[in-house]
Parts: sequence; structure tokens; C-alpha cells
Amino acid sequence: MKVPVAVRSKSLKKSRGAPSCNLPLLLLIAGVMYVMIGKPFPSFLMGSRSFFNRAEEEFIPEPHVNCDFNSTRSDFCEIAGAIRIRGSTSEVFVVSPRRGATARDVFGPNSTWVAANATSWKMKPYTRKGESRIMNGIREFTVRLASADEALACDVMHEDVPAVVYSNGGYCGNYYHDFNDNIIPLFITTRHLGREVQLLVTQKQAWWFGKYGEIVDGLTRHEAVDLDADARVHCYRRVTVGLKSHKDLSIDPRRSPNNVSMVDFKRFIMWRYSLPREHAIRTEEDDEERRRPQLLIITRRSKRRFMNLEEIVAAAEEVGFEVTTSDLMTPPKKQDDEAVVDDSGQARMADASATVNAVDAMLAVHGSGLTNLVFLPMNAVVMQVVPLGGMEALAMDEYGVPPRDMNMRYLQYNITAEESTLSELYPRDHPVFMDPGPIHKQSWSLVDEIYLGKQDVRLDIARFRPVLQKALELLR
Repeated sequence: MKVPVAVRSKSLKKSRGAPSCNLPLLLLIAGVMYVMIGKPFPSFLMGSRSFFNRAEEEFIPEPHVNCDFNSTRSDFCEIAGAIRIRGSTSEVFVVSPRRGATARDVFGPNSTWVAANATSWKMKPYTRKGESRIMNGIREFTVRLASADEALACDVMHEDVPAVVYSNGGYCGNYYHDFNDNIIPLFITTRHLGREVQLLVTQKQAWWFGKYGEIVDGLTRHEAVDLDADARVHCYRRVTVGLKSHKDLSIDPRRSPNNVSMVDFKRFIMWRYSLPREHAIRTEEDDEERRRPQLLIITRRSKRRFMNLEEIVAAAEEVGFEVTTSDLMTPPKKQDDEAVVDDSGQARMADASATVNAVDAMLAVHGSGLTNLVFLPMNAVVMQVVPLGGMEALAMDEYGVPPRDMNMRYLQYNITAEESTLSELYPRDHPVFMDPGPIHKQSWSLVDEIYLGKQDVRLDIARFRPVLQKALELLR
């Protein structure tokens, strides 16, 4: 079936020329339409939108929808056909060539998560599906089945590019979550499209697209659309609502398009930031030059700080490392030692990525600073110091598994009560030390307040030195 649509537009690329118009052809079409419908020629030209709607018709194919609502991390639907998106009302219309289409018609008989007779369903396109506190703040979209007669008229037609609808809200602004909830899911969902994809973003943060501009530009050559601020109806042939997310800061290649993996993601990051080192140093015991591996210790400006940093640096140097310390957050310096004014954070990202890629091992207390491990060369060693409070499994999931998925080595050091400054705040027999489990069950905010917010670490150097020695051995 065919229905009229507005003028087709090539996709909204980041720069485009002015449209052209073939006047003789338009006059010919106008004359034909005058003969067919008897409409006065001047009034016909005055209704320009009506003119173009009649001048060009859109073929409405049978729609096909493939959704995954089984994941604990995110929901997503891949839709093919005639799709119309109106951001101002948070609606995605899937157009059918016939009236009365239901989920059974577009999903097939095996659909279990949408009722067979349903004509619409709701989705929140963000990757923290299981966290109601965060998901309550995510804008909800309604996917509707509509007949060709009921369909909205297209304001912009994007025949040549698919689209991805997702939210830039939630934990946006937390460095770990920027990668875990947005960047890596975007990579999984769009990388196979070779930059021919348009991002349709709700709750769009302009600063975020500035800070991570290098990464975004590597995934799409088209300008992102701010759905909340755009009242137009955008029309596509292929749309994905939601992002694919597999696990913390990592990818399951068995479930990703073209089997892309975290090694592919690491190489993508190296390309985008022009990072020169793909592999860490390989030292030999009989190396005459006795090259010293580079160790980066990530410092924190507040909470979960290394309280005896100088002792840790001295121990690492004694073992055989050359040590650099940095919080990786301070803006880069000009030659006159003045901080660079960089509201977007793009310069800081470039500086941080270069600093991390230059080293062979990284040491940090559990926290978002460890996210910088994505910039390390392969075969590098990541050392995570886990604070007190039953955080071992969480620390392993968030920062222990990803290094291994990127062909790096990982060492985890779990501190004792004596190495925690919580010992200065609570008696040794307090439940904070004796039984963290009930605190975890009570609320995450309490865990965050006590174990992540009030705690610094003072490493027992004698106990920690074997970890440094093991890290050195892994670089041989």
C-alpha cells in the first residue's frame, strides 16, 4: 500500500547543502493533478505541503518487530518497515498496510512479553532496567501499531539511515556509568552499521556529547536529534528502541552484532583518541637495559583516598616500577602552567587517555577512576584495592572481569579492618566490621554513605608488597 508523505530528506548529516528543486517537473506534475482532481492551479501551488504529499508516495511494507525483554539490564526492539517518531509526545508509530494490526501480526506467534492482541506497548530506553529508583526518572516511550490511514504525516524522511532511540539521563555524569550505561551499549548497538546511524536522544545532555565527542563521532556521521526539543515527525525504515547491554563495563561477543568484543572496543577507543600503544611492555630478567615498567596510581580528591600514598610509591619503586600519580580529572595545563578552560571535558578526555595509555600497570581504590582501564594497552596489569564492607563481588564484576575481556591481567587486593579509616569511627566489634550483609540488604544508600563515602585506606605495605611483585611478574 502507498500513502502520501512529505518531501524526502537525506539524513541529517552534520553539514548539508541546500535542497534543489526541478521547476519544470513540478509544473508538469501540477498540471496533471489539475486535470485529475480539478483543483485550480494557483490554490494547488499555495498548499505546498499538500502538493509534495501528493507528488511523492511512500510504500508501506509489512512491519517486522524483534524485541528482547528478557535481559535484566535493558529492553530493546528492532523494528523494520515504515516507522514514524514524534519526540514531543514520546511515541514511535509502526505503520501497517492494513487496519487492525496487533502484536501477533508484527511479532509472530512466539511473542510472550507483549500480549498477542496488543496494539501498543511502553519502553524506557535506558540500560539500568532493574533499578527502579533510576528508571523512575527515565522518559517512557510508547510504541504504537497504526494503519496507513492513521499514520502521522512525515516532516522529515530518512530513507538512507537507520535510527537508535535511547535516553541520555539516569546516571549520566558519573564517569563509570557514562561508559557502562551509554558508551559501551551504543558501541554494541551501532558499531556494525559503520557510522551510518542516527541517534535519537531523549534527556539529551549537550555537555555529554561535547565531552565524549570523539567517541560519538566514531559511531555516527549524522547529527544527533534532541527528541525532547524536536516537534517534527521523523520517518525511518529501520529503528532500534533501546540499547543492548550485556554486563558491567564489558561485552558478550556471542550476543553482539558481528560478534564484536571488548578487544574490538579497546581498539575502537585507541583509534578515536590516537593512542599509540597497543601492548604493554614485556620485561625480561636478563634485559641489559633493565627497562622499568610504568605504574600509574590513580589518586582521589575525597573519599577512598590512599592515606599513605608516599609509602605506596616508595614500595612500588623499590619493587621495580617507575611511578606516576594522578587523579586524571585535573584539566590539562598550558605551557604557562595555567589550567585550560574546557567546559566540554573533551581536552581532559584526550589528556587522560594519553596518560593511561603510556603506562603498563594501574593501581586504584574501587571507584570510577578505574574506568580509565579502557585506555590501557593490552597485556597491562590492573590492580584494584577493595575497601571494607562486603564489596568484593561487586568490585570483581565492575572492574575485575572487564580487564580480562580486554586481554589484560587483573589483581584484586581486599583490605583488612586495620587498613580502613572506618576503624577510627566505629569500635572493632561494630556491625560495620562484623556483618556488612544486613547493611547491604537495608539500602544501597547506606552502603554508599558508610563504605564508599566515609572510608579511606591506609595500606599495610608489608601485606601489599606481594601484589606489586606479582604485577611485575605478569609483565614478563
